[in-house]
Amino acid sequence: MSLLSAGDILFFHRQSLQNDDFSSAVSRVAIANRSNQSITHTEEAIFESEACLVEITSLPLSASAIQKAVQFAESCIGSPYNDIFAPDCRNSQGKISYYCSQLITESYKDCGVEFPDHRLNFKDKKGDFIPFWEDYFSRLKRPLPQGDSGSHPSTLRMTAQLQLKSTIRSAIKGNIFPLKDSFLETLHFIGGQTLKLEKGQKFEVLKPRNAKLLCSFYAATSDEIATAIEIAKKAQISWQNETLVKRGSILQKAAEIIKENYKEIAEWECRDNGKPICEAEADVLSCVDTFQYYAGTCHTLLGQHIPLENNRYAYTKRVPLGVVGCIGAWNYPLQTCSWKTAPALACGNSVVYKPSPLCPVTAHILALILRQSGLPDGVFNVVQGGAETGKALVEHKDVAKVSFTGSLQTGKAIMQSCAASCVKPITLELGGKSALIVSDDVDIEEAVACIMAANYYSQGQVCTNASKVLVHRSIIDKVEDVLRKKTLNMKIGDPLDVTTKVGAHVSAEHRDKVQQYVRGAVKEGARLVCGGERVNVPECENGFYLSPCILAQVTEAMTVYREEIFGAVALLIPYDTENDAIRMANDTDAPLASGVVCRSEILHVFFS
Repeated sequence: MSLLSAGDILFFHRQSLQNDDFSSAVSRVAIANRSNQSITHTEEAIFESEACLVEITSLPLSASAIQKAVQFAESCIGSPYNDIFAPDCRNSQGKISYYCSQLITESYKDCGVEFPDHRLNFKDKKGDFIPFWEDYFSRLKRPLPQGDSGSHPSTLRMTAQLQLKSTIRSAIKGNIFPLKDSFLETLHFIGGQTLKLEKGQKFEVLKPRNAKLLCSFYAATSDEIATAIEIAKKAQISWQNETLVKRGSILQKAAEIIKENYKEIAEWECRDNGKPICEAEADVLSCVDTFQYYAGTCHTLLGQHIPLENNRYAYTKRVPLGVVGCIGAWNYPLQTCSWKTAPALACGNSVVYKPSPLCPVTAHILALILRQSGLPDGVFNVVQGGAETGKALVEHKDVAKVSFTGSLQTGKAIMQSCAASCVKPITLELGGKSALIVSDDVDIEEAVACIMAANYYSQGQVCTNASKVLVHRSIIDKVEDVLRKKTLNMKIGDPLDVTTKVGAHVSAEHRDKVQQYVRGAVKEGARLVCGGERVNVPECENGFYLSPCILAQVTEAMTVYREEIFGAVALLIPYDTENDAIRMANDTDAPLASGVVCRSEILHVFFS
């Protein structure tokens, strides 16, 4: 997978600026002072290890136009530097010369590229001339060309026609936080490099909170998946030979970076997924625990020494599988990625990870974090896409194991693919239809708190949701009354607001699907207690909001009784005897979770 093509323009960024050299003086007059990284004018910065980011960009021009620009640039090799930044491309000695950004604008001058206007500036933020430049032009016996026509890398980078192809960031130098929005342009991460692919199916990701565009990307094709797997396979060989202590230290470093920046990561998760910021922060902090735990288990990945008779012995050795193909879910994007990635890396495997196309962002952020932690290039890769991308990943012969989180239907298809290819091992975490039994001896307030936690967390987009709430008939009216009041009191709002309790659904399609379940239940005879309605949140009016819902008088013949709703819909179902409750709790094809609320010292309930 080639990163560079003829005619590409590279921008080198530096994190810190020094005040006593030429490049720093050039950087200090950049008009793009809105970030903590300034574009430097010369490639020498990367060799000095000061460059923490390199951007590879291209212009969408015809092959002939690019060839013309390249030929012009090549003809200028060996030309002197335009030390006075003269617009006529002549230096202080009167010789034809160019400075770096000027060479670019001159190369593409007749190719139809509209570069932003730039006027030379030698003043600081206060409007005073920088002493370096006053001394510089004084030595050349020339006036400061303040306001003359020119160019600057910071201005050049704002060219509307420029397309970002890839970013390369130092794994040692420079913190990746705070993240700039530009990272959303290159969401594929292969071989330690961020990539922007230009073909395949296009996905547009909307922010659930306000339906505005968050990012867009082209799905990885089967050829690009094959390349990612090939890179991961090569990288895995050296990774498995790394010491267990080294593996653990890298995972521990990742945990530290996540913990240090959990608030910013949670904000990206919130923008991507729509869940309330308080939940997103808890999710991200749980990923710290995940990486710390598996960092600690690395040294335990040892075999056994088994004594046999006659002074013989047997031994076992733990060896990595190889390349692990992982497909994550959209309801817990970073958690899902961490749960799959940390153990795979601890065991010496490499990973090719495909997040949900609805929530592609935080898996990419984790890739940047792992690179910053010192993980070798190619050991962890992120490919974006939908079902076709996932299929190509699962069925590739060099993927030794598959881990999938998602729907039951997709899980079945993946299991069939794994069996058909080469009977590769697979881990599936699928949907469920679970129940919560509420006994007649409960404290009503405590029971309602359990019901709300079991149904409303993360807008009900949780596979372990206990949507079937089986309540003893003698108390069901009291439970319904308290539950209704507390449900109506929950704040539905902008997920980025810390006071919000109910955020946005992940997409308009999923919100509508949940609402259809509610409407269908009412048509089948259920009673709508409250909720199930679209909500307009101030300043987020177009977001994918739906009020938490309670349905009563639900029967076993209804669709909602059988199918996973995956939304904040609590089904109040009465029962008379313990056996009735057990039977209805177990009456499901997807018994993923279960719960009981009671005060009895001895619990006579058993779930199959």
